[in-house]
Amino acid sequence: MERTSNMEQTAPAKNRKVIASVQNALAILNLFEDGRPELGNTEIAKLLNMDPGTVAGLVYTLKVNKYLDQNPINHKYRLGLKIAERASLLLNQIDLRRIAAPYLEELRECYGESINLGVIDNQEIVYIERLFGFHALGMRSELGKRAPIHSTALGKAIAAFLHEHDLNILLKEYNFRPVTNHTITERSKFEEELIGVRKNGYAMDDEENELGGRCISAPIFNLQRFPIAAVSMSIPIQRFPDEKIPEFSQQVIKVAEKISHEHGYTN
Repeated sequence: MERTSNMEQTAPAKNRKVIASVQNALAILNLFEDGRPELGNTEIAKLLNMDPGTVAGLVYTLKVNKYLDQNPINHKYRLGLKIAERASLLLNQIDLRRIAAPYLEELRECYGESINLGVIDNQEIVYIERLFGFHALGMRSELGKRAPIHSTALGKAIAAFLHEHDLNILLKEYNFRPVTNHTITERSKFEEELIGVRKNGYAMDDEENELGGRCISAPIFNLQRFPIAAVSMSIPIQRFPDEKIPEFSQQVIKVAEKISHEHGYTN
């Protein structure tokens, strides 16, 4: 087998902004391929021309975080399921954005307001798509931005329809920090809110995540009836009086249902 030098594997490390330990960990992961699905510490050290002790520490860290698994028979390492999990999440998000795009645009055309698509990652909402509204005064959510679950309509819409076991895990050590003076800061009150979300089919945040703004959201389900994401419409309170809630909620629910059906969901 041709030996790969440390210089070849870690060339990006010449960039001053690249952290050497992170680059070396990535170099280890990049060693695993079809021709060598399993490697031991000594083999990794030789392939990367690295100190065996350094390799052992990096491999152990990757193993603890489930990016590597260890074969109990020969004690060699192989890629862990965490990588498949991360890759699956990425592919699902890419596919979700593609499928949702025309429906999100349809909702924006209808009201001219900002439209968001979000997923839960750990204990946060991540905005994976956003369409800015046409009004000069509007709500803005940057692509890739993260926000708390408990203060956002997107977070509430997804959390409300999680299986009880998954919801308990999510909320076990959740930090209900105040984002604004309207934010729910107690688990019991948040769970009460989720009951209403399940009953109505939509969630709202009323200046809970951003002062001056209201947001209304509905969940998106997959074939297994699991809430994989949510769509929301963000509107300044001046254009979102209470009497508009029935109309806005029904339109957001319709869009969420259309996207859900594209993922195989049936009512």
